[in-house]
Amino acid sequence: MSTRAIPIRGGRIEIASLPGGPGTPLLVLGGLETGLRPLAGTENVLQRRWEARTAARTVHVVGRPIPDDPADADRLLHPRVSADAVASVLREEEIGPVAIEAESGGGRIGLWLTVDHPDLVERLVLSAVASETPAASPMAERLGAWIAMAEAGRWAEFFARMAQVMKPAGAAGGAEAFEREAETWVGLGLHPHVVSCYYVRRVDGVPRDRQVGGDEAEHGRHHGMDHPRSLGDGTDGDAAPSDLDP
Repeated sequence: MSTRAIPIRGGRIEIASLPGGPGTPLLVLGGLETGLRPLAGTENVLQRRWEARTAARTVHVVGRPIPDDPADADRLLHPRVSADAVASVLREEEIGPVAIEAESGGGRIGLWLTVDHPDLVERLVLSAVASETPAASPMAERLGAWIAMAEAGRWAEFFARMAQVMKPAGAAGGAEAFEREAETWVGLGLHPHVVSCYYVRRVDGVPRDRQVGGDEAEHGRHHGMDHPRSLGDGTDGDAAPSDLDP
């Protein structure tokens, strides 16, 4: 795995690449755990996480923009500005169109990348993404604390605090939270670049959502993505077999 820093206007972006098969390249836009921490030095972790995906395609994990001037951080880290920076890297490196897998804060960047640079995006898969974080919300306070820890290099505390707020699916309120998120997804409707969620229901008391690639699935662009997903207690075997679906 190779990690390199690509110059962008006002700074640089790290990109870690794992060569793979001939399929559509996968662009990974992670949450805070990859968005705030430098990618250089974490290659072994990234390789273990993503190597299995390289059987079909090359995987590119992209960090957040790193400003040349710290005073420019607020502007450069705005999701839409970050998306423009990622787009410039993809064009410079002649990568794309790509399949984006994005979670949390990375999802906001992925959304803007899809809207403003549709020629670079073949498909977009989002996980746990909010459209915005209100300034006075508990999440905004949590993000502020995480950013402060990241800026101070207190990574052990960073990941310990993050683990405390990540409820296992089987924890109190976990199933209900999953259902609320899935119902919101159902209400988004169809979009050519977004995997659709058609319904959420419980099977043997376990919430499950049905994800389908919409009209693109007919052309094979979402091969392997027409499948049910279940919520369990975080142990192996949580995914329910597809034959439970009609």
